[in-house]
Amino acid sequence: MMDSLFTYRDEIEGKVGIGRLPNELQSILDDISNEYYNIIPDKNVSTYHTWYGDMPSSIKYKVEQIQNNAFWDKLCDGSKKCVKISANEMDELYYSNPKNNLDKINLYGASGNYDIHKDCIYNFNGIKFYRIIIGLTDGNDNIITYFNNLDIGHKINSGDYIVFDFDKSTHQVIKDKQKLTPRILLKIHYTVCENCKYSKEYVETIKRFYLYYEFITRYFMQLGTDPETLYQFFWGLFCQYYMNSYTKYIILFIIITTIIVIKFLFKIKLVYKNLLKIIKYLLLSLTSIYLLIVLFYWLRYKLLGIR
Repeated sequence: MMDSLFTYRDEIEGKVGIGRLPNELQSILDDISNEYYNIIPDKNVSTYHTWYGDMPSSIKYKVEQIQNNAFWDKLCDGSKKCVKISANEMDELYYSNPKNNLDKINLYGASGNYDIHKDCIYNFNGIKFYRIIIGLTDGNDNIITYFNNLDIGHKINSGDYIVFDFDKSTHQVIKDKQKLTPRILLKIHYTVCENCKYSKEYVETIKRFYLYYEFITRYFMQLGTDPETLYQFFWGLFCQYYMNSYTKYIILFIIITTIIVIKFLFKIKLVYKNLLKIIKYLLLSLTSIYLLIVLFYWLRYKLLGIR
């Protein structure tokens, strides 16, 4: 048996592994899938998730058997002095049922899944944080988890796993066909320090940075997915525009236009002593335009039912 889970290694993209869990875990995965499917309140939603701490006790017990399996010791990748700490506070069961025509509809809070992205922003020396996605359902001939800069991808089905560097691995979810393909996934996480020169307490502290980052970003992504209220549209559009590559050019255009208005219409000189006043007008301009956009989308949904 191999000592590592990783099938691809890259200095920039980090380590990525694609494979199958041990056969003895399959019956546990099937039980988790069946039990979780029965408690999903609406099978038509784009996403639904349950944190590890919120899982029913019967499901939680089975998830723990997956989390604690010695199979994940291979994350140490052969390192002799390795500290591996479960970040189970971030672990979750995830129901995903992406809509058709993803390139033609507003994705709102779900934009972070389907646009090219990295899951986190950190880069701690000597410490890696790994996300492992485990398939719990079969029948996926459609949804690809694709690592763009490595040019590899996989359609996750029951018993499959994908492990990747939470900070480094650039990826996206691609829908290959225009048909609904609901999936149930288990996501588990580990902080790993290979050939570790730090104390376990220090590695635990680093883990908390990831927990806080995930809880904050996930809150706004979930809030903005399939929005209905004005507040949900506010954050859903924020997530979508944040992920879009053209947003920075639009913001730049608004800033330049506002500066021109400030100088020639309001007759305010572009000098240092007026800096705070100029910043105030810029913020007011950007905020007003964004709020009008949010209001438009919300009213359109309320009046016409169009997201």
